[in-house]
Amino acid sequence: MINYEFTTGILDIPLQDNENDMLQILSFETALNEFIRKTLTPISIALQGEWGSGKTSFMNRLNFDICKGNNAASYGIWLNTWHYALSKNKDSILEEIILALINDVLTISKKEYPDKFKNLAKDIYKVGKSIFKGISKIAVKTAVSQVNSDLADAVDETVFTEKSEAAYSLNDLKDKLTELINQLILRNIENGKPQKSIIFFIDDLDRIEPSLAVNILELLKNIFDIKHCIFILAIDYDVVVKGLKNKFGELNEQNEREFRSFFDKIIQLPFQMPVSSYNIEEYIEELLLSVEYLTEDEAQNSSVMQTLVRFTNLTVGTNPRSIKRLINSLSFVNLLIRSKSKLEKKEFRLTQDYKQIIFALTSLQTAFPDVFNLLTENPNIENWNHDFAKRINIEISKDNTQNFTLWENIIYSFCNKKEYLKRNGYNIISIVKEMQIIAENNYRKLHEILPETIELLSVTNVKSEKIKPKLEINEIRVLYALNQRLIPTINQKLREPLKFVERKGRMIAKITYKFDKEKKNNTISLAVSIKHNNIYLQIGGIVELFAVSDVAKDAWTIIEQIGKTEVLNQISADFISLAEKYEQINLANTSRKALLIRKGHIALEQKFQIVAENTEYLYSETIIDELSNFIVDYMLLIYKIKEINWDPK
Repeated sequence: MINYEFTTGILDIPLQDNENDMLQILSFETALNEFIRKTLTPISIALQGEWGSGKTSFMNRLNFDICKGNNAASYGIWLNTWHYALSKNKDSILEEIILALINDVLTISKKEYPDKFKNLAKDIYKVGKSIFKGISKIAVKTAVSQVNSDLADAVDETVFTEKSEAAYSLNDLKDKLTELINQLILRNIENGKPQKSIIFFIDDLDRIEPSLAVNILELLKNIFDIKHCIFILAIDYDVVVKGLKNKFGELNEQNEREFRSFFDKIIQLPFQMPVSSYNIEEYIEELLLSVEYLTEDEAQNSSVMQTLVRFTNLTVGTNPRSIKRLINSLSFVNLLIRSKSKLEKKEFRLTQDYKQIIFALTSLQTAFPDVFNLLTENPNIENWNHDFAKRINIEISKDNTQNFTLWENIIYSFCNKKEYLKRNGYNIISIVKEMQIIAENNYRKLHEILPETIELLSVTNVKSEKIKPKLEINEIRVLYALNQRLIPTINQKLREPLKFVERKGRMIAKITYKFDKEKKNNTISLAVSIKHNNIYLQIGGIVELFAVSDVAKDAWTIIEQIGKTEVLNQISADFISLAEKYEQINLANTSRKALLIRKGHIALEQKFQIVAENTEYLYSETIIDELSNFIVDYMLLIYKIKEINWDPK
């Protein structure tokens, strides 16, 4: 394993020279290296791949291996077209690029043989006079002076003289460059020097305007299609297609051959960046260790790493730039959690499972921001309902051949509305389902974890929509208004053994209802709060199951010891069935998580919840009717639980 100095951010810069290749594509690099060393010339090689796929890093390493050091096989010339594309004088970009390449060739020849090519250099710039009229005198003279101070004066005399001279063509310029390069390589052979070619590394062609990129390709082909010249171009076929639209129109089956013929004429070897072969597990592991998101033990856990790699593959894929952005977001969230813990004087350490959930959400945020924003709008994903679907303009298909749950159907339908998400709907659902499993392994529901996690990640989110106004309520007034509506409605729905309903105690932080005068703990409480700009109405109560003497043990261990795990599992199933009966009311915790020891008793604090955007929705007839029915059903279930015999088997 590589020993890293810990850092907080990963730089998005290409690998330089012989830096360690964590993606492990040495076999591809070695093969292309050998091809370049042994190929006949002239030849052009296209490195194809999306932005951030590692083209520049790949070229840097080729440049280092072939063109640097005492036994370099070739001369290397590097040109970043993006820098020239930023020029204020757009009309002179092509000329400036060609001039820069010529200048680099002359620099090499002067360095190798200072006194041999003066006259030829003058001829090259003389020929260029009629070709590069768009370049200012200052630009040309500055470039030439870098090669030879004597030439700078010659330029004034030959290129910028007022005397009329014959017009020259690109072929004339090509002939002069051919003569220069041939003489350079010939002298190298005579003098036993290893360099037998010049490699032109042309970078960032896919970052500039496509039609300009195509013009550069054509110009390079016309001028530098010369023996001993090798061009390595960072450009994708799609860029060529976009650049040729004005010439051939939109790409279709009828004209596809014309686009391909142009590309084949310029490029003799298309090389697709082997992103599918990248070893991203080691790459991700090293980056996560470097920002201290994972501990050494966690990084050695194959199950954890396989999960993280799976999340990565299903979202950002193997693009190194996207992975770096993902890691930077994780690093910041990790630091934010530490900072909050320190300020609040609470010791909090991210668990291994919680790290996986944060990783999954951050991956969604990085690759599919619209899906992350959907989760931000309503983190209560497992309890999404038809009202939520309607609010976000999603029409749920009645033909549910995939047997989707409602939340799965909403995500799938949401993805189908956006072109870039269509092919990723199943992947996104798969990620959320895996997050559910991770949460349930910790006896929690995913919607218990999502709100707090999404709030942490909101600071690294990119969202163009208008921010929803901050929701503010008076909790006591909301509880009072609910009570006024609920009491008469519940009274109408009471069934045996429920005798009556009345409020118990003062209404400060919650409403508590009791249903008989004898039995204790047969109550249900309602509390209201604001979370993530929504109103959360929490519903539930504490029911004591049986007394215990050994309170040092945890509640689940005691249930196991008395042989009542099946009984508790049935209670859990009953609570789940109760939640499923009501569309607007959702289970907020698992029965295993709800189990506790309280005042010398094993007790169960089962929670349910309603999530509302505003109080009007909470006070609506639909919600009041459903909530009152739920309260009655809940209390009937509590009475049933109180009758259970908890004597040990």
